Amino acid sequence: MQHKVWIDYLRVIAILAVIAIHVSTVFYKQYGVISDVDWWFANLLDAASRFSVPLFVMASGVVLLGRSIAPPEFLRKRAWRLLPPIVVWNLVYLVLGYFLWNPEHRSLVALTGTMIRAGHSYGHLWYLTMFACLMLFAPFLNQYLRGEKPGLADFAALAVLFFLFACLDQGSLLVKAVVDSDITWYAVFPLYILYFVGGYVIDRYPERFRFSPALLTGVILAAVLVGAALNAVLYRGYGVHEDFLILNNVGPLVILCTFAIFILLRQHADRLRTRSSVSAWSDASFGIYLVHPLLIFATMPLSRYFEGMLWLFMLLDVAFVAMVSFVLIRWLRRLAWFRRIS
Repeated sequence: MQHKVWIDYLRVIAILAVIAIHVSTVFYKQYGVISDVDWWFANLLDAASRFSVPLFVMASGVVLLGRSIAPPEFLRKRAWRLLPPIVVWNLVYLVLGYFLWNPEHRSLVALTGTMIRAGHSYGHLWYLTMFACLMLFAPFLNQYLRGEKPGLADFAALAVLFFLFACLDQGSLLVKAVVDSDITWYAVFPLYILYFVGGYVIDRYPERFRFSPALLTGVILAAVLVGAALNAVLYRGYGVHEDFLILNNVGPLVILCTFAIFILLRQHADRLRTRSSVSAWSDASFGIYLVHPLLIFATMPLSRYFEGMLWLFMLLDVAFVAMVSFVLIRWLRRLAWFRRIS
């Protein structure tokens, strides 16, 4: 498949937005503690970055769908790419969590149980679990999009997958009834199919998604401003401090914002030139995603030196965490074993 330069730019934008979310959300939850200016900056930065993970999924749709590849080969390649990072990084954050953020002094066994029920050992790793589930069904989506007639073996494989997910659902009901613990990680991926397939369709048929840049920019700004305003209403009016209720990854505002950004970049794809720096950042984006929370955790105590100017700290921290994560990943990926997990 021919390399698509504009996807490199898209990945760079997405990873910077991921870091911006994880920096700003810390201060978003400090309404009444920090100044109104700082809180509103955090709220707007958070709202303006919520497209990040959906944009990554759309990029994956461009790269992975539409190819002539049999389901077994597709699954083998994806498993080889995803399983090592899922296992290694969940173990890394499990152990670090035990030592660094374990205020209740829970045992490693208890934390492992929580990890299994949640599907990840640290917040941002939910993406790996969701994406792995999506990849299980991706080859069958690919057959549909290519107009290929599935064989009996394909139907059998799909039936086995549905049966396995039925077993997971049955188990989650029992766990909920016995220990009152929710297990939902296996059921998150279906809503991301819209992004996954949408990325492929828009890239494949760009002429059918021609909108003026002004309209697309207006949609993006409207989604961000409405989202931030509604966040403020919930937080300041009702004390609801979760920033993902209005701007959920699969909610209407984020869908509109993400698709508008994607279409805008696709329309300007011919103007985006190959740059070694952009390619390097794109290549490192997955690794940056995996390690950046550690740097945010390390740098967050420095925010006390920016009292009254936390908006400046947020900007500097996003830039610093992004740059150090990039350098770290580029250095570590010289090691063959590290390339396997990043």
